[in-house]
Amino acid sequence: MPITVRNLVPEFLRFWRQAAGQDDQRQLALWHEYVEIYPEVVEDLRRGGHTPDPQQALDLYPTVLEVIETNADAATRWVGEAADLVVPVLDAAHLDLQAVVMVGLGTSNGWVSEFRGRPTLFLAVEQIPETAAPRILAAHELAHAVQLPLPGVSWSDDGPLGQWIYSEGFATALTAELMPEYGLAEHLWFGGGYDDWLAECLRVLPAAQAAILADLESEDDAVAGRYLYLNRESPFPDRIGYLVGTRLVQELRRTYSWPELASWPPERAMEEVRRALRLSVRLS
Repeated sequence: MPITVRNLVPEFLRFWRQAAGQDDQRQLALWHEYVEIYPEVVEDLRRGGHTPDPQQALDLYPTVLEVIETNADAATRWVGEAADLVVPVLDAAHLDLQAVVMVGLGTSNGWVSEFRGRPTLFLAVEQIPETAAPRILAAHELAHAVQLPLPGVSWSDDGPLGQWIYSEGFATALTAELMPEYGLAEHLWFGGGYDDWLAECLRVLPAAQAAILADLESEDDAVAGRYLYLNRESPFPDRIGYLVGTRLVQELRRTYSWPELASWPPERAMEEVRRALRLSVRLS
């Protein structure tokens, strides 16, 4: 089944034509009207227990308007091209996939979450500059969207660290295999300029693998942040967990097909991550 894409960028631009140049009170009133009609804009933050900050978004929008307008039509094409690549490889043509292209709140460029009971890929176009590789981002997030609804799979939003190391490694290793014209650092960051970061990650990789192994069962978001987010408190380079996960999934690909790797439940994924990390730590 082809992916269904809803493009809400034109609705944002209509809202912004009304709101631009208005005073703060009027802008906030128009923003609340806009997100009441299109709750997709804020639903992911609310699901995560966060309160959206409309003023921060309203201050951001004038500075990224050119990026929004440039990406308004292109983003739908990125999703379609991602589906052409990812769906056949993951044997997922039977799935009812949906995507939303929109202007977000300046927090993330792409994610997957349940919206109205269905796993949904979201792309926030204001966060995808010309220097990004949006084809990678769209395919990466679509891999997550396919992984969620496969039979026997139940991925929780608040699962342990090991679950997310596997999931991010799965999506990154998949795009690296499907689009080899990009370097690994580009797949890990959805754009160029991170070769030095990759070199530093490889330098400290044994220590990071040992630390992740020790924290594998943790469901604390702050612990996950040490390895998967931008985190000044971490002793490791930002997002090093993506590299750790990618390397172990690439090793698993020597034995398993992509549909098999996509269909593993979290328990099996955790088992494989633990086994791989124990072996790596023992050999380092």
